[in-house]
Amino acid sequence: MGSRRYRTLRVWHNTLLMVWALPFLLLPGVIAAAYAGRFGLLTGLGVVGVVGLLIANIRDRRKTCSYSIEGDRLTLIRNGVARTIDMPDVSDASLIDRSAAREYLREWSTGAVTDLPSPEWVAGYANYCTVDIGLTSFTLGLGRALIDRVPNGRTDLVLLRLRTGEAFLLSPIHSQDLVENISRRKIQGAHN
Repeated sequence: MGSRRYRTLRVWHNTLLMVWALPFLLLPGVIAAAYAGRFGLLTGLGVVGVVGLLIANIRDRRKTCSYSIEGDRLTLIRNGVARTIDMPDVSDASLIDRSAAREYLREWSTGAVTDLPSPEWVAGYANYCTVDIGLTSFTLGLGRALIDRVPNGRTDLVLLRLRTGEAFLLSPIHSQDLVENISRRKIQGAHN
């Protein structure tokens, strides 16, 4: 069996949200400058807008991940650090949307599921995902609702569960292909 590499989905939701918010942020400054001839408010709001845009851009680019399947091994790479998983250790891989991925983590972290995992499990859950699923304090409720409604947001993530109880959220560009490839290799490995 050949090897297969998967690049991760790069989304710019935070940056796009700031780009759309900038005109509304700058509008009071423009009105104050036109009405009173004072540009201090416009300058201050412009600085806040540029800083917000830079922070949003940094948050959207903070993780670099990739995935590869070689033979009966799946390798997850984040910022140059690799973790190799043998296919017999994979329990299943399935498509999942962002709100379901968020809820899956909440169930584990609040104890709704028996056998509560370690804090390392919770921290590693989204370690190999480059998509903001709305768990950070930076993503506001409005931003989270917009992120959940993007056209490809229904099936753009993969939930990879291991027999050890660990689970990883993955964000490949071709999520369906990754799930099918993992399933195919697990089936072929079971017949060997």
